[in-house]
Amino acid sequence: MVGWDFSRLDGRMISDEPWWDFEGDCRAHMVRARSVVDLGTGGGERLLCLIEGVDASEKRVVATEGWKPNIPIARQALSASGIDVVDYDADCGEAMPFSDASVDLVMSRHEAIDPQEIARVLTPGGWLLTQQVDGRDAEEIHEWFGEDFAYPHVTADRYADDLTAAGLRVHVKDEWIGTMEFADATALVAYIAMVPWDAPHFTVDDHVERLTALDEDRPIHVTQRRFRIYATKLSSG
Repeated sequence: MVGWDFSRLDGRMISDEPWWDFEGDCRAHMVRARSVVDLGTGGGERLLCLIEGVDASEKRVVATEGWKPNIPIARQALSASGIDVVDYDADCGEAMPFSDASVDLVMSRHEAIDPQEIARVLTPGGWLLTQQVDGRDAEEIHEWFGEDFAYPHVTADRYADDLTAAGLRVHVKDEWIGTMEFADATALVAYIAMVPWDAPHFTVDDHVERLTALDEDRPIHVTQRRFRIYATKLSSG
């Protein structure tokens, strides 16, 4: 995956979307915030859409990205808008590259977070808005190809508990289940190639019989699981 672009599957993959409007919520909070961080910006595509129509002239907007191939792409995409892109990956246990109590809004769409670091960098009353892929997402892919779940701890309850323990107040916690539909086995393989963490040991040769059977009963359906949590920092402590 380079950037966060599934356009090569246009017309071959149809995905349901959660009933909530995460992008709209992020944009509404951006209007009020003076300092904004977008975690895991990918190639910057989503952030560019979010800042359209938002007066960012007096705001500090910074993006982070931990997938090394995406960093130069994001920097090229966001530099014209005056947005810096910094190298940061919460999964590596790194400290966020921001000062204590310096950020009004942290946004994380499908990017790992460190609750203690979020609490450290948020201003009192600052917001975290996160939408996450549940650790049990795409369960059929794991079953079909004999793969364990890489992130079974990623659940709404676990995230809410960890954020509360870090000193945040959870205001919104919602879960959602939907469907991805693939036109055929070739589209499914292309998808797995773009999100290899779902099936890191997958090869076509090893699973050609399963793929053939799936292709004979197309379209192919896979379950999606998402959750969102919106929380504020209680104090500067």
